Amino acid sequence: MGFARELRGGKVKAAPTNNHDLILLLDNVYDTFNVGGMYRVGDAAGVSHIYHCGHTPISPDPKIKRAAVGLDDYLKHSAVPEILTLVKELKNQGYTIISLEQTALSKPFNEVSYRGKIALVAGNETFGVNPEVIAHSDLVVELPMHGINKSLNVVVATGIVLYQIRTMLAS
Repeated sequence: MGFARELRGGKVKAAPTNNHDLILLLDNVYDTFNVGGMYRVGDAAGVSHIYHCGHTPISPDPKIKRAAVGLDDYLKHSAVPEILTLVKELKNQGYTIISLEQTALSKPFNEVSYRGKIALVAGNETFGVNPEVIAHSDLVVELPMHGINKSLNVVVATGIVLYQIRTMLAS
């Protein structure tokens, strides 16, 4: 039996990460395959908690479970109806709020120093991160685009930034 099949079947024994320095907030990410993909990149980068904010779907959902290859059974997650309330609570807990979005003030993700406890916000596939969340963010980062297309899939972009953050937090 392959590892992914064992993972989907709940046959993998794994302890949840106790490393609470990196969490992920999904701001109205609607596509269930994208939500499931966030579990895969979140697990790979050592995210300790995924918050499903606003109308982001949450398991039990067979499409999320399939895309997550069962990681939604392992990675801590919860639904939060109001993201701004969560952002304020996390700031009070010492988290740096970083939104992944292209704005006039965003900085290239690879030119930023990441330290301490970080909450990364990934936004809606069409509309991005809520402007109110951006206004309450400590930092806004983006991936520089060099081609005709000016955006990447939200899971791909989030994975790239999570790995950059994790690399810096580990050093």
